[in-house]
This record gives sequence, C-alpha cells and structure tokens, in this order.
Amino acid sequence: MKIIFMGTPDIAVPALETLIGSRHEVIAVVTQPDQKSGRGMNLRISPVKNTALKYNIPCLQPEKISEPDVMDQLEKLGADIFAVAAYSQKIPDRILEMTEFGCINLHPSLLPKYRGSGPLRGPILNGDPSTGVTIMKLVQEWDAGDILLQKEFVLDGSETSEYLEQKCSVLGAEMMLEVINGLEDGTVSAVPQDHSKATYLKQITKDAGLIKWEESAVQIERQIRACIPWPSAYTSLEGKTFKIWEADVIDEASAEAPGTTIYADKKKIAVNTGRGLLVPLSVQLEGKKRMSMEEFLRGRKIEQGTRFGN
Repeated sequence: MKIIFMGTPDIAVPALETLIGSRHEVIAVVTQPDQKSGRGMNLRISPVKNTALKYNIPCLQPEKISEPDVMDQLEKLGADIFAVAAYSQKIPDRILEMTEFGCINLHPSLLPKYRGSGPLRGPILNGDPSTGVTIMKLVQEWDAGDILLQKEFVLDGSETSEYLEQKCSVLGAEMMLEVINGLEDGTVSAVPQDHSKATYLKQITKDAGLIKWEESAVQIERQIRACIPWPSAYTSLEGKTFKIWEADVIDEASAEAPGTTIYADKKKIAVNTGRGLLVPLSVQLEGKKRMSMEEFLRGRKIEQGTRFGN
C-alpha cells in the first residue's frame, strides 16, 4: 500500500519507522509546523519530521489540514490509506474519504474508555489493572470510530505516563502494521464501539500537578506517576515549589492536618493526607536538581510538624 503518515510527537515515531521498514511505501508525512522554543526562540522541528528527513520522505506541514489547497495536494499523491498517530488537528471528511482504506488511528487506551487527548493518565489515576492500545477508523467524532484491533496489557501499579507512552508507542506501531497488512489482505473487520461506555479525558494542564493534601495518599501517589514527565506533581515548602517524583504510601491514620509532616528523621519523612501517609522518595526543590529524599535531607532538615502546601 501507499501510505500517507500523519503525526507529530515522539509517540508517533515507532509507528512511522515500522511502516517505513515494511512491505508498504510511506509516500509522504504530514506533521505540525515547526515551533519556536527556548530563550533564543529557535525553530524546533517535530520528532516525526526528524524521522521523515532521516529517510528522505516528503514532509508537509500545513497550518490547517482543512485548507482546500492542502487537501488537493494530498489527493494528488494517490495514497491508499492514511495512518494517523497523535497528529493534533481535526481531519476533515474529504481526507477521511479520500483513499480506498480511509484513515486509521493509533489511540493509547482501550476504547471506548479514555477518549480524548489525555488517555495515558486515566489508567494510572483510576488504578486500573490493565490498559492497552486501539487501532480504529477515524470519523468526525473524536475517538468514536470502529475498532480494527485492540491489545491489552497488565499494569502493576508502578507505571508512569512516560512509561505508558513508550509502551503504547511500540505496541501501537506493531498493531498499526498488522492492521494495514490485514486491510490489504482482507482479513481485518471493523467492530463498532459501545458509545454508552465512553469516558473522556481532556488535555492535561499544569494545574493537574498541584497536590491537594486533603486527597488520599493512594490518590496522590497515582497523581505523581500520572504527571511524569509533565507537569510533575508539586506542592510548596516554605514558599518554594517542591516537586515529588516518587513516593510510597503508608496506610496509617493521623489526627494532624493534611500536608503536615508527622514523622521526620535524617533519611525520610512521612506527610499526612486525607487518608494515609505519603512518604516522598524522590524530590526536587525549586532551583535544585532532582534527588532522593535521603540526599535532600542531608542538606536541609525538615522538622516534624512542617507543613507542605502553605
């Protein structure tokens, strides 16, 4: 098949590279325009564009994929299918209907659960025993297309969003190729989603990292993992931002106010929450590097009774 690949961030790269190395032909890549970043406002190109340049594949970067001249250009390429992974623009009907096999999309959750732009966080925040990847047909409604392939994997309760992105990107790449092979061979069939079971997660914002000590220690620990690598879970210590990168939970009750340090020695502390105690293991004070809690306490003592979040 002749494939036009659409994607932008790191999670899309394994799928693109897998398709490039397959029996099919990636004839073009569509990705977001270069972005200015850093103090010097230098142009930063997307990971998908980097990959396209590496393999000398033509790369289109339209501001709006829905512009008629852009769609004209895509149609002239004569693709058989569009393969999409985290492209971040709404794809118009004309493109959805442009090729024989339409558009297929990689989504890092077990649809219809966790539709939307933040699916990696959902299984962590909710303590799900498993998650997975879906390859679906794209339709106008977000993440509502028929399912072409799903694969599930077990979670052990230590995963971060960063880990799940890497896991889903590799698994999703294999699945995307499996689906394209199956569509070409006529061995893949589409299964409608049960829309009554749909749940949604919006794009994550920086505020999602703010620790609310009134919540349970279990929920805060999940929040910490769900916010890695961004925005990271944070509170405040004596007026400075204090990030917690890793923590343990102790199922123990305390009458102290949530956010209060109820135990402290030279190696560790325990902070009261709405239910249970949180024991930070890896932390980062504003202006400092990330370090273990023990290393942090060598340079800065935290007394019993110290309050976080004030």
